[in-house]
Amino acid sequence: MRLLQVTMHELPWKMKRFSSRSTLRGQKGFSEIDLKLEMVSQDALRRTLFPLGGLTKDFVKKIAAENRLHHVLKKKESMGICFVGKRNFENFILQYLQPRPGKFISIEDSEVLGTHKGWFLYTLGQRAKIGGLREPWYVVEKDGTKGDVLVAPRTDHPALYRDLLRTGRVHWIAEEPPAALVRDKMMECHFRFRHQMALVCRVLQRGRVPGQWENPAPGAVRLHTAEGQEQSRSGHGGLWRRPQR
Repeated sequence: MRLLQVTMHELPWKMKRFSSRSTLRGQKGFSEIDLKLEMVSQDALRRTLFPLGGLTKDFVKKIAAENRLHHVLKKKESMGICFVGKRNFENFILQYLQPRPGKFISIEDSEVLGTHKGWFLYTLGQRAKIGGLREPWYVVEKDGTKGDVLVAPRTDHPALYRDLLRTGRVHWIAEEPPAALVRDKMMECHFRFRHQMALVCRVLQRGRVPGQWENPAPGAVRLHTAEGQEQSRSGHGGLWRRPQR
């Protein structure tokens, strides 16, 4: 059985042969990769090492400098999608999907602001590049049937935020939901949907709750803000972890 080794990532781990594996927070100074590992199976994690889990980025750079790996020190951090590389994302996607022209529509007054090559080229919260407009606009909703993309001005526009997020079926890294969530149907957690975003406190809810008319999807959860907390941007995959993990 081949051992997988990740040499430049920062998730710590503890070894017990048959125990359930969990991803823990890395040392300060590393941008965490747990969002990218959210669908990894227990079987794979049991055969994976993360040797930099207990080290800071500055310390790793010091080791590289001492070993004259200056080309490593000069490399910039990767911020894009690794398999796309330096190519234009829109051009990359359009190699595989046919263009589906649609309209950019203002969420405020339904005015048509411009056109695009396909709603699938945009993600919620992304800045929409609309020719001829001086101020930036951001994607609020996408209509896959009509092909329209609804946009709002400013990053602080209320339409960009939600105080409740519903998920599809959840992939639990430990294979089973936390015991507290099973027992109490809700638990506090730390949440993020972008890897550089600070963790924020949220309430995770499982199953049907009072006042909810529709039945939740199998394996789904609801994530909502506690009273007085800041809302979350919508439309992204997310990661939550128990406090202190």
